[in-house]
Amino acid sequence: MLSLFAKAQEPPSNKDTETGTVTGKVLQASNKEPVPFATIALLNEDDSTIINGVAADEKGAFVLKPIPYGSYIIRIATMGFSPYYTKIKPSSERPLWDLGTVMMQSGARTLKEVTITGQKQMFTMNKDSIVFSPDENFLPGGTGMELLEYVPGITIDAENNVTMEGKDQVKFYVDDRPISTTGMDYNSYLQNLPSFMIERIEVLKAPPDPVEAEQALVEGRTNIRYINIVTRKIQFRGYSAAFTAGVDTRRNLRGKMRYNLNLAPFQVTYFNNGEYNSDSSYLSRTYFPQTAGADTSYLEQKNFRTNYNFNHNLNGRYELKITEKEKLRGSVTLGWTGDGSDGENNSIFSDYAQKPTRTINQENKNRRNGYRAVTDWNYMKEYDVPGKKLEAGFNFVKSNGNGYGNNDYFYLMTEDTSLQRTNRRNGNWNMRSNFQFRNVLEGSKYYNLSTSIEMNGGHNEALANRKNVNDEELLFAPRLSTNYTNFNQNYAVNASFGKRSRELGYNFTSRLGYVGAQSEEDYAGNRFNNETYEIRTSMGMNYSPLKDHMVNVRFNPGIQFFNQMAVLDSMRSRVPFKYTNFSPGINLQYDYKDQQLTFTFNRNIDRPNPDQLNPFINTADTLNIRMGNPNLRPAFTKDYRLEYLIQYKSHQLKAGLEMQDAGDIISRYTSVEQVGNTIYTTSTWVNLASRKDRNAYITLNSHLFKALQNNKGAFNANISGGLRYYNTITDGGEDGKDAVSEQFAHVEGVTSHLTVWAAYRIRVFSVSVNGRYNGPRYYAQGRREGRFHSGLKGQVNLFQRKMNIAFSVENLFGSSVRNSYELTNAYEQYSNARRNVRYLSLNITYNIRKFTKLGQKGPKEFDEEGREDFGDERGGRGRR
Repeated sequence: MLSLFAKAQEPPSNKDTETGTVTGKVLQASNKEPVPFATIALLNEDDSTIINGVAADEKGAFVLKPIPYGSYIIRIATMGFSPYYTKIKPSSERPLWDLGTVMMQSGARTLKEVTITGQKQMFTMNKDSIVFSPDENFLPGGTGMELLEYVPGITIDAENNVTMEGKDQVKFYVDDRPISTTGMDYNSYLQNLPSFMIERIEVLKAPPDPVEAEQALVEGRTNIRYINIVTRKIQFRGYSAAFTAGVDTRRNLRGKMRYNLNLAPFQVTYFNNGEYNSDSSYLSRTYFPQTAGADTSYLEQKNFRTNYNFNHNLNGRYELKITEKEKLRGSVTLGWTGDGSDGENNSIFSDYAQKPTRTINQENKNRRNGYRAVTDWNYMKEYDVPGKKLEAGFNFVKSNGNGYGNNDYFYLMTEDTSLQRTNRRNGNWNMRSNFQFRNVLEGSKYYNLSTSIEMNGGHNEALANRKNVNDEELLFAPRLSTNYTNFNQNYAVNASFGKRSRELGYNFTSRLGYVGAQSEEDYAGNRFNNETYEIRTSMGMNYSPLKDHMVNVRFNPGIQFFNQMAVLDSMRSRVPFKYTNFSPGINLQYDYKDQQLTFTFNRNIDRPNPDQLNPFINTADTLNIRMGNPNLRPAFTKDYRLEYLIQYKSHQLKAGLEMQDAGDIISRYTSVEQVGNTIYTTSTWVNLASRKDRNAYITLNSHLFKALQNNKGAFNANISGGLRYYNTITDGGEDGKDAVSEQFAHVEGVTSHLTVWAAYRIRVFSVSVNGRYNGPRYYAQGRREGRFHSGLKGQVNLFQRKMNIAFSVENLFGSSVRNSYELTNAYEQYSNARRNVRYLSLNITYNIRKFTKLGQKGPKEFDEEGREDFGDERGGRGRR
């Protein structure tokens, strides 16, 4: 079956009127029996690259949509039959192409005799999405986070923060659902997911989840990118397994295992990850107090750490087919994670005045383990009327964890040697349900009704016991302990009405929503209650004056009522903030062939979350004690964006202008204080009075694909880069005056980013090189230097692709250095963190695949060579 990357969603605009549909039924010519699960592929008429696709059902019937208007080739193929080809040309005059009954002729060779060596294009780009579809052996031993680095425009920094084309507005989804439904955040999920579990990665302009899409529609969000991780599923009955073992010169050991079992309608997937590493890093920080006559101090620190982690994930899926058009799908996932670390920090504190240098050694030990349980159910019903559909979903996540931390160190706040033990417990739950009904009326009109409910809560407890050097026993330390609880609610009702027509279409959408967040911290005596009531509407229309032209206009007026109440410390001091916010928005989009011009304006409120408000102490890191700010106010932001895009095949060029005016901007602020001869930092959140950003940018995303030697080899290359001019003016005001330095209150310049990746693949061999550069970034307190990363990888597939051996060299040009410079009214600081990251790695993966094809008896081994195109995994891109 083909690994396809079709996107069968209804984007939140009227532009989907430009698409058509292909239907039909596949039968055997010899006996008129159905051909189940045949692959229907939509090919580009010029170069025959795959654009879209779907798999037929058990009776051979299929529906392929959406298909943008144009000329294409349809290819229908399955094992044991000769491929069938035909041309189609969906248009406004004929959007529906019914191929009727397609008779498949038996092939001349049996399944065991077929050797497939076809190479495929792994990247597909269009104006609204980028799709990366690697095969299972693309990155042996890798994780989902490492695989994500190959997607054009995506940047991952040293802390695994993900940005897209220089913007940090990125949201993650798994199989079309928000990643929160897995019980993990995107960082934890991708770090624990083996790369061979990912079928494709989609970068979209619209949320793949219909509930989120309705919200994005009425809010008029256009500056967010949505990354959808689509995991692999098995189509035929049988099983597959993969085992990976790896080692590198950074003293890392890793092992991964994946097992899939399909006993339709049941399916079981199990995978785990185990990793052990021992490495060192180096931190150098020079600190200059801005007080006349004060000392100049510096810190040099070497860190030696040993870390391990191991996790299990077991997932069971079940699909009940009530009728041909009515299905119930459910899954249950159980996960367990254990990790720990042992560290030793050797620190040297000294100063300019030649006071006695102090050497401090710190030892720490941390252990943590926990579980999570997820259940996810979806009901889908299609009616005889095309387009009429009912969907309902329910998701529940429960997780729990515990652990402890032992630290023997010089504690910075009390200036004495101490021993501290911190016991930690946490538990969280999340419940999400949604309902959506779509009906089609006469004259291409439709209406859509949906509701959503989401609730979550949890507790995080860290109880600290410590003793000084002369104490005999550990004593409870309440000021170093936390007991934090939270409860959040989100309710929404959506209704929309419209008409689908390329010539003249329209849409009206309304949303009523409530968001509430409550939190409490026992030891600090703080309580917070945030509530937002909102009414949002969206009115849009599309108009096509000529064949290749399309105009979309959308207005997004809305009103928000915001109420924030903070009750602080034992004095029960109250800090209230109440706002009524009018949040208008407008979106104009003009398309001409492969060109697109977009203008957007939005005014929105950015309210502080409970973690930013609630003061807490992180006892795990003695050099960085973070605290919240109960006095944070909401920020109001006005965004203006103008962007021009042109696309030619797999090459995309963007140019744009951005302007952002924000009041009471929420920003992280780091301060440095000196107690005796010791320096410690505090990082918190503050409201800056205002910030004005003016940006101009140009970016290029380009993918090259060339099949070589009768398609037995291929060359793939990816180039993504851009330049950005920035002009930022920040006003600290009274509350945030110390958080902004005069030097960085107004910064202006040009920064850049560039990613280059190229791979040559021939039969069972492949080699690839990559390089990534990210230019410097400025913020209100300072500057972070640019960074460069490079790598070389080679791999070979042996024993009919049952075994894969991969060798790589990372950071060919040496160690990674993270330099930064900070300047405020209180201090000036230079720092760099070094880690020896030039290393060699070796990963070996062994694959087992055995399947029983429907209608046959006994297991048949599926071990052909060159399975990049015709893998055992499910292809089609239909809605889950």
